[in-house]
Amino acid sequence: MERIEEYLEAIYDIQEMEKRVAKTSDLAKKLKIKPSSVTEMLAKLSNQGYVEYQPYYGATLTPKGEEVARKIKRYYRIFTKFFRDFLGVDESEAKKLSCELEHHVNDEIVEKVCELISNECDFCDVCSFETMRLSDVTSGKFKVVAAPKSVKNIGIYPDKILEVKDGYIFIDGESYSISDRLKTKILVEKVDEKE
Repeated sequence: MERIEEYLEAIYDIQEMEKRVAKTSDLAKKLKIKPSSVTEMLAKLSNQGYVEYQPYYGATLTPKGEEVARKIKRYYRIFTKFFRDFLGVDESEAKKLSCELEHHVNDEIVEKVCELISNECDFCDVCSFETMRLSDVTSGKFKVVAAPKSVKNIGIYPDKILEVKDGYIFIDGESYSISDRLKTKILVEKVDEKE
């Protein structure tokens, strides 16, 4: 499936950026493969319903093919954001890693990464996550989304509910003081006070 996704993504890029049909020669150049291999794959993609292909003319994505290409592009953007902006990885390395990962993950994994980066993300139309760093909250009840293992011994781990009040963190009625640096590494989301 990875190879199919690469073709669909390449066709999508040509259609979206250049507003035209993807020709065999375009795809051969973009994917760094022989035109004869492209022709063979386009026929296969056409039979599978991913593209509409006419020899000597080129290929366009069907709705099925476009759906796969858009999903892969979304995965790429999410992982690039995660590596570059959340983990601080160099731009070129972040893009390289994202390109490799986009074909090997599923929606569940992507959703978990989205939850981690939601406070730094700006490209989805709708996001149901409202994750923030513990260092950015002043008071209230919060559910832990992610935390380093070093705070597990005091009871801070994913899904744990904690309360922040007067600069202190309360876990199961016990008060803890955590360094500002460590607070930046703990991600939480607000809990409805009625819960």
